[in-house]
Amino acid sequence: MKRFLQPALLFIAGIAVLTAAAYSYFWFSPAPPPPRLGAAIQAQTIQVGPRRRDYLAYIPASLHPGAPLVIVLHGSGMDAATMRRWTGNEFDQAADRKGFAVLYPEGFRHNWNDCRKNATFPAKRLNSDDMGFIRALIADMEAGHGIDPHKVFVFGYSNGGHMAFRLAQDAPDMVTAVAAVAASLPVPEESSCVGTGQTARVMLVDGTDDPINPYQGGVVTLFGFGKRGAVLSARSSAEQLAARNGLAAAPVASVLPHINANDPTSVDKVDWSAAGVPYVDLYTVHGGGHVVPQPAFRFPRLLGRTGSDLDAPEAALQFFGIW
Repeated sequence: MKRFLQPALLFIAGIAVLTAAAYSYFWFSPAPPPPRLGAAIQAQTIQVGPRRRDYLAYIPASLHPGAPLVIVLHGSGMDAATMRRWTGNEFDQAADRKGFAVLYPEGFRHNWNDCRKNATFPAKRLNSDDMGFIRALIADMEAGHGIDPHKVFVFGYSNGGHMAFRLAQDAPDMVTAVAAVAASLPVPEESSCVGTGQTARVMLVDGTDDPINPYQGGVVTLFGFGKRGAVLSARSSAEQLAARNGLAAAPVASVLPHINANDPTSVDKVDWSAAGVPYVDLYTVHGGGHVVPQPAFRFPRLLGRTGSDLDAPEAALQFFGIW
């Protein structure tokens, strides 16, 4: 018996070692160092219809009445704390410097009820009132901290980026501008959102090597599993938004400076402006993955290259006009 048992145990141990090594190489990514902040992050809840909804709030000591509010939406399967880490804690640190409030809401069962009508996650199937959640957060922050309801901005990654698209299209009265990262608009026949009329201002960031949200358009999948509907290409998404907002002039294209010679990615930008103000911006990260490009946190290898030429949180705050 021992003669057969020992090889089996060695085989199992070998599989465990290989699994741990694969996890470490493809998925593990060290958290950024804890930021030095002027206030503490707060775990909060709010009642929205029959459900209690959770969120993290960062309210800097320097917050004053009439300050802006930035809402940061996590991706599918994530939570608020992970989104905070995966954006390098940049929003909190910028809030200390610039005097705005930051909220990190939690999606229903870790997902958002976005525009993709064929998505299968519970937030969509059960029609979670995520629009009501965001609206309630804004009202609560206005009542409790005096934020300016006309200076509400949303930054979303992946599924959170799709939720940002929904807010821009279905509630342009509620949000001033949004930034959608690693997300593209659903194809019209698969969208449950308003498909015509003016939207809030929109910034898009997409990687050409995104393994989940195809840069050139197509079906969104989790590495070939769990289809979540078809999307337009990144460029078509931006062009559709520009057309809806009457931005008929040719966009202005530019290339971002290349910071690190060893970085195989590069970034270009296409800007559709209105009255000199960026209204639709598309950042293309050539060679970039399903990530939030920024310097503080390297995304897991499985999601593709992070890149170093674009700091997406900083670019979003500049686009919002509060950097």
